[in-house]
Amino acid sequence: MKRFYRLLNLRDESGGALVIVAIAMVALLGFTALAIDGGTLYLEKSKLQKAMDAAVLAGAHKLLLVDSNESEDQAKVVAKEISQKNGYSLSDTDIEAKHKKHLKATKKENVSLTFAKAIGINTATVSASAKAIVAGSLKSTHGIAPIAIEKSAVPNKTTLTCGEEENESGKKSPGNCGFIRIDGSGAPFIEDGIKNGSKTNVSEGDKVYPEPGVMNGPVDKAVESSIDSIINSDKDKPHCQSASTADNSCKRVIYVAIINTWDGINGSSKPVEIIGFVPFWVKEYDNNGKHKNIKGQFITAINSGETGGSEYGLYGVKLVE
Repeated sequence: MKRFYRLLNLRDESGGALVIVAIAMVALLGFTALAIDGGTLYLEKSKLQKAMDAAVLAGAHKLLLVDSNESEDQAKVVAKEISQKNGYSLSDTDIEAKHKKHLKATKKENVSLTFAKAIGINTATVSASAKAIVAGSLKSTHGIAPIAIEKSAVPNKTTLTCGEEENESGKKSPGNCGFIRIDGSGAPFIEDGIKNGSKTNVSEGDKVYPEPGVMNGPVDKAVESSIDSIINSDKDKPHCQSASTADNSCKRVIYVAIINTWDGINGSSKPVEIIGFVPFWVKEYDNNGKHKNIKGQFITAINSGETGGSEYGLYGVKLVE
């Protein structure tokens, strides 16, 4: 009879701890799933976002090619290549390209989960979107060749001339051929500056001193004759062989400073003021006769730097999403 009464005793709590532990284990499993699978999703989202950012920034360099259809197609090609290198495949439907405006990429990825499978959730979707725009002309940038050209030459002139002919710097300013001192003075800085651009950041409004002399040897080495000349460096890059398809990945696309005029400049005693920057695609160096010409044509291109400058053809891009 006593045993029967004990069975009826509702306040008997023996075995209650097992129930509490069971409930706690379920909660602990849930928190573990949230922590581990949530971390997995966060990392995958971060990787995907970085891949999209890199893809549109790289592809945006093609947005300024002369032909709009070619420009948009090439921007998509580059974006897909960069995304693939980062582990993600983009299709044409994932990318939106607008000539001279923007490049956008959107991607969704299914991520396999671990602990969440215990509650019936096997995968989750993460997505990322990135958009790069042509932000405007650069007023401050690096990589400038030690060459200045009068603003009247842009955009139609096809030579950067060390001239002794009329209407050129040699006639107006004896001893000056259009070279300027950015990283330093002397022939080695002229050669390296044409090959690699300036290490120093250059801005509109900066005043720089001319570098007198013809500089035929350094320019010849920089453009054509040395093994690491800008033309030889691009020999295996088909898109660099034409001004219509060349971009800032081409060594033979150099960035030239623009000044108002060479009038009144003689030697290196008086500085000239930089008023802008323009890309110039180099075709060849003609050093025959008294006129020493870097031949080519002005194009539009992209570089990194501060925007808000004068409209001469060198632009910046930035992420807006």
